[in-house]
Amino acid sequence: MAKKVVTLYIDDTSLRLMVTEGSQIRDWAETPLKPGLVKNAVILNEALVAANIKSLFKIQRLKTRKILVGISGLHCLSRSITLPQLPRTLLSEAVMREAKRVLPVPSDQLYISWQPIPGPEGKVRVFLMAIPRKVADALFTALHQAGLKPYLLDIKPLLLAKVVNKATAIIVDVQATEFDIVVLIDGIPELIRTIAFPSETLGSQEKLLVIKDELHRTIQFYNVNNKEKPITSSIPIFVSGELVYEPRTYQAVSDELGYPVSPLSSPLDYPPWLDASRYFINIGLALQGLWSRNGEGPSVVHLNAIPSRYRAKPPSLAKRLAVPAVLAAIALIAFMVMRIEGTYGDSALMLQQMNVLN
Repeated sequence: MAKKVVTLYIDDTSLRLMVTEGSQIRDWAETPLKPGLVKNAVILNEALVAANIKSLFKIQRLKTRKILVGISGLHCLSRSITLPQLPRTLLSEAVMREAKRVLPVPSDQLYISWQPIPGPEGKVRVFLMAIPRKVADALFTALHQAGLKPYLLDIKPLLLAKVVNKATAIIVDVQATEFDIVVLIDGIPELIRTIAFPSETLGSQEKLLVIKDELHRTIQFYNVNNKEKPITSSIPIFVSGELVYEPRTYQAVSDELGYPVSPLSSPLDYPPWLDASRYFINIGLALQGLWSRNGEGPSVVHLNAIPSRYRAKPPSLAKRLAVPAVLAAIALIAFMVMRIEGTYGDSALMLQQMNVLN
């Protein structure tokens, strides 16, 4: 029987909860957040966000405490770096040293995760992801106050890359306050951009102008820096979020930029009355849980960005030995009790025989 997986996505405007079982979406729910609780992907009021999470779990009658969590990619950084071939014992130190050099934010303000990815022969290529400490600390404070135990954390752009069914594609996701552009080349997110809209009151046409401009700029930037393997007009663009509801709009993007544009679709099975486009980040989390164990899926990046200080600590040697020791003690006591009872029985029989002889 497939294991149930509970996923939670938190952004500035809402909480989105989803329960999957294998490749099936079983349950889902969304609750809005009052303005000011989360601002620019940073939780500003941990207690009230925790209360909203508790309420959502109570309404859905979920008793599980282990969850997978997704957050916005705003403020988060990602890079792919190439290093010379190094012994495994030296690789971690070399990666962190290079991260300090290439990331524009001091490393003591970041939680950095990394994973080896396919690279040129004789070299080691690594994908880096960095989350600001203030973002992660506020998130885990709220989750712990809600009584939850997250065992996987990822950012929205990387989760969207897991939903697309192509190893090479461009993904554009539009939400109320921000949008993401992900350039996926051979399963590697080579370029990730999360951009906040200049104003929360922009209309759909104004948002479209911003998106088209940034998308054109992103493709141009990538092609200038990757002349050996540029993005051609045959590479598809997949849209999700608000753009899904406006076919004429994303068709206009296709006509103007010259790339085939189509809505993103879910690889998980779901009831026809579910608007899956609202839950693509949750779906990406569920796929992360499924695919990270066996390396499947179009994206080769399967990072768990939970900082080490928030990971569940493995039991100490004393605790691991405590259970076998207790079981052994119980077995020894049971054996001794049986021996004592046997001795008492033998003594009673001998006393009875002596009385008969007397």
